[in-house]
Amino acid sequence: MSLRVGICRRARVFLLLLPLLIMTAGLGTAAAQTAIVRSAPPGSTIELTMNGGAVTSATADNYGDATLTVPARTAEAAVEIHVDDCGNRVRVLIVERGLQPSTPEPGCSRIDIGSVFVMRPMTTFVVDIDSSATSVHLTQGPPPASWVQRGAAAAGSSRSWGTPTNGLVGSAGLGYSMFRDAVDASCGDVQSCERSNFGGVVSLAIDYWITPVVGAEVSYVRPADVAVTGSGDTFRFNSQLATRLLTVVGKAGVPLGPARLYGFGGMNRHESTLTTSESIDDSTVVIDGVSQTIKGGTQTFARKTQGWNWLAGGGVEAWLTRWVAIYGELTIAKIKGAPVAGGEGGIDDRATFIVGGVRVRLGL
Repeated sequence: MSLRVGICRRARVFLLLLPLLIMTAGLGTAAAQTAIVRSAPPGSTIELTMNGGAVTSATADNYGDATLTVPARTAEAAVEIHVDDCGNRVRVLIVERGLQPSTPEPGCSRIDIGSVFVMRPMTTFVVDIDSSATSVHLTQGPPPASWVQRGAAAAGSSRSWGTPTNGLVGSAGLGYSMFRDAVDASCGDVQSCERSNFGGVVSLAIDYWITPVVGAEVSYVRPADVAVTGSGDTFRFNSQLATRLLTVVGKAGVPLGPARLYGFGGMNRHESTLTTSESIDDSTVVIDGVSQTIKGGTQTFARKTQGWNWLAGGGVEAWLTRWVAIYGELTIAKIKGAPVAGGEGGIDDRATFIVGGVRVRLGL
């Protein structure tokens, strides 16, 4: 099996299994829904209850806005929403379809929202209390900024930025790669040697953020081949180092508005092949006064290595919309392994990757 086919197959297997593994591990984890109440009386008490259970409360800010967490549920449910206006207190009742809401307290007027909503683990309800018509908007995940912005933010740019959240994300990036020792090792002490440590790199990855601050990633990294050409008085050679990496890392991030700063660390598995072709010119020697020609020739040999070692780095991503982000990151990877076929030699190097690209949210 060739280097490229082998590592691509492994990458596909990891990328296909990662979401299943993470989701299987997290089946017992409850996710919280959110309710955002807008335009209530400033300073009023905002309450929320689900199916008549425990009451959560918050105080409305100067705009009359408050955010409350709905009691966690992992199963999808069809719900109805009722709003009780009690003057300086507003109560939001979320009731599964088929159940009856509690009776309004004395002095409270009830507003029945005439719709049935599908509530999922990441649902956000935005309850907009208006003197003429109270309305409810629903989204799976964070609400668009235009639904919740106030003051200068609402009066400024109409651009709706996304928000770093949990969930599955795919990414693709391009950039530059540099190997610390590969070129010098190939050139040796040859003075006439064309060398460069820089080349391109392609990166494909799948991330799963368990929460907005903790996640994991599997990626396939393909640096450009490192090529070296050298010559002496009677010989010429060229070497080419082809390296492919599969990485598995844990991530920790800090959301800052639409951006997220993050660091990561884990392991990389490399496969590399160093191919060298050398040509030696014919030479003439004189033995006992007789000239003899020693034929030269060309020989090609290859050495394949593989192995696991550490990897670390960090980056930043900015969510332009709910679904699309751009990112940039720096990665340092230890590349070390023994020859696959045995024997002496091997590779002991350090690679640096600077990559920028696009991320796309997969699913809700």
